[in-house]
Amino acid sequence: MNLLVLTPLVPAPPHDGDKLRLFHFLHELKKRGHVIDLFCVTRVRADLHQVEKLRPLCRTIYQEALGPMDFFFNLVGGSLWGQSLNVASHFSPKLREALRAYWKSGKGKNTDAVLAHRLRMAPMAFEGNPGVPVVLDLTDCLGAYAQALSALAGARWGPKFLARWDRGLIAREEVEWGKRAAATVTISSRDAEALKAQGLAGDKISVVPNGLDLKPRARSFQRPAEYPKGRPVVCFAGNMGYFPNEDGILWFHREVWPRVRQAVPEAFLAAVGGTPTSRLMKKAKEGEFRVTGWVPEIEPYVASARLTIAPLRIAAGMQNKVALSLGLGVPVVATPAAAGWMSEKERGFLSIAKDPQAFAQAVIQTLKNPAGAQARARRGRTALLKNYTWTRAGRTMDELLKSVVRR
Repeated sequence: MNLLVLTPLVPAPPHDGDKLRLFHFLHELKKRGHVIDLFCVTRVRADLHQVEKLRPLCRTIYQEALGPMDFFFNLVGGSLWGQSLNVASHFSPKLREALRAYWKSGKGKNTDAVLAHRLRMAPMAFEGNPGVPVVLDLTDCLGAYAQALSALAGARWGPKFLARWDRGLIAREEVEWGKRAAATVTISSRDAEALKAQGLAGDKISVVPNGLDLKPRARSFQRPAEYPKGRPVVCFAGNMGYFPNEDGILWFHREVWPRVRQAVPEAFLAAVGGTPTSRLMKKAKEGEFRVTGWVPEIEPYVASARLTIAPLRIAAGMQNKVALSLGLGVPVVATPAAAGWMSEKERGFLSIAKDPQAFAQAVIQTLKNPAGAQARARRGRTALLKNYTWTRAGRTMDELLKSVVRR
């Protein structure tokens, strides 16, 4: 089939959540014989340099970077029109005109289906669309996420204010655009249930989780130079510029880490991942807590840790950090929010703790007596590598696209 794919980012390199998901979908759909026309509009101008990595997967690529003034006027205009800030932020007159021209071209007239990645691309999926079915990959239920953030105790006022402003608008948009789409996709059953609670019919929702992409050499990674020799490392891996990650590591450092250090003085904490804020960087302490920033490969940091943590107080979607850790056979201590995407059986492969005392105790126990936690993590590795593959995810998305075209 001929597919039009719309996305609010450049899905390369496949390092973090949204980029990882769409990159692998493009790869799997290309492998199954689909012809892909990709339209990207991003707020990160530097990402345009990554577009060449997508050329082998796509017939044509439209790329555009929105600047700070575009963002400002989009938010003002969106507010006047009653749009959520999430959706309004990525409006582009150039993209609108490009899509109108596309639908009039030979390629557009032969397009079989549209895959719109994330809620903010929903309006553009129908812009000039002559009736081609749309599959909307919401991935997360942002309405539920905004609701949780708006009620989060101790959260910074900025994100909390924006969540309170957006929560009702996003929930309405997710239902409205979900109804217009031929099918709506989420990454987990938790997000699917949240969409149903907002009013979207269950028969319009399909769950397509991410896969794990682990090389056979996964157990032979060299210990990173940032990790002190001979000391057990507690690692938190993820995009540190993403608010739930920043909030989670700061909560852990403030409420949990002093208890761990008191029981296991030799323990070392590492926050590994891109774009850490200055607020987080100030917490780094020589010989105790390292904030790495962006690293070319996350796997060596996870594989070389005694355990990883997912101390998220709010979460939506599938937590790749948890899946990756178990996929590498490394024990995980997580909050209920961070494990909410997993089945009841899968949650048995990690330690789940909600309050600071229980979280600290689980970390201390794993540091002092790791054998049991490592055995559970290895069983988790076997289960996840069987059930979470990009081949399976790609096949599910392929079948969904074909089904909406048949209908």
